Amino acid sequence: MKVTNALTWTAIATGLAYNGRSKEAIELLEAMGCHSVNPNAVTFSSLLSACCHTGLVEEGVHLFSTMKTKLGVIPQIQHYGCVVDILGRAGYLEAAYDFVKSMPAQPDAILWRSLLTACNLHGDLKMAEKVGKLLVQGDLVPNSATQDMTQDYISISNIYAAAGKWSNVEVMRKEMKRKRGFRKHGGSSVLSAPHLY
Repeated sequence: MKVTNALTWTAIATGLAYNGRSKEAIELLEAMGCHSVNPNAVTFSSLLSACCHTGLVEEGVHLFSTMKTKLGVIPQIQHYGCVVDILGRAGYLEAAYDFVKSMPAQPDAILWRSLLTACNLHGDLKMAEKVGKLLVQGDLVPNSATQDMTQDYISISNIYAAAGKWSNVEVMRKEMKRKRGFRKHGGSSVLSAPHLY
């Protein structure tokens, strides 16, 4: 190509990442510098996501820490989310929790849900309770996200169920229905029979 920019380099990095070649995707940062192309926020979203999906914990955390300090890209909420996902999937739940708590901006419910999912994955009931309490307080979720809050209650009760804590499951289900007025709606589908003439 006669002209390259952050978009073209990010496309290459994304392609490498999707094909499991995350280390090569990260190495593109150096190549971009050699071609006088600066990475942008989208470039880092792609690279951090690549680290997440291939378990490159140290590389992902290092990449995040150099975004602002070395390359002048201000981390946005999606970058924080990627780091939480990187740490959570690898089982570093306490580190992920501390990372969210140390954010300069107010963390949103999506970040906490990502950590809650990791708690479920690794069977960490203690951390799940801590994160779950933050989610069901309702301060993080706008009123329009009732379904999301229902999912939070269900996720927490499922974690209790997996640990065999049935009394806690019952408490969560009752609280979901009574205090919040939420109901879990059953799935439904519509089948259309072919017309027979």
